[in-house]
Amino acid sequence: MAAYFDLLSAKLGKAVSQAQSNNDNETLIVLSDKKLIKKAALEIKKKFDILFMLVVVDYKPRFELNYVFSSYSSKDILTLRVNIDEKDYSIDSISKIFDSANWEEREAYDLFGIKFNGHPDLRRILLPEDWPGHPMRKDFIVTDEVRNWTGLDLKF
Repeated sequence: MAAYFDLLSAKLGKAVSQAQSNNDNETLIVLSDKKLIKKAALEIKKKFDILFMLVVVDYKPRFELNYVFSSYSSKDILTLRVNIDEKDYSIDSISKIFDSANWEEREAYDLFGIKFNGHPDLRRILLPEDWPGHPMRKDFIVTDEVRNWTGLDLKF
């Protein structure tokens, strides 16, 4: 699995570090510069078929984004971790590189308020457009409006 680290570090230099690798074909690589996410995704696309999931963790005052990629042929899993801070909760979209990123990024936007620059359709995917705030953030305040919302007033 060191080959994936070597592949990324050859293109991105010191912006990547390998956090861990195990015998189960899983590797975690940390990307220290969020501006390089598209470049990293283009390199990852050479070996991996799909963005399997995007996991967001709120470590106020920053978010940790874990992009989990999977290869059908080798059964390898690569997690690319990148942090974004509260000054600018945004990162470039990789939806044009990995189609599956489209809905994953929309979910992260809906629940955490992360903006994905260049996303073709960045709007809420789970909650109504007029929902107040982003409910998975640590600073989300549960108001009476939120507490009493049933969803029965949605128009389809």
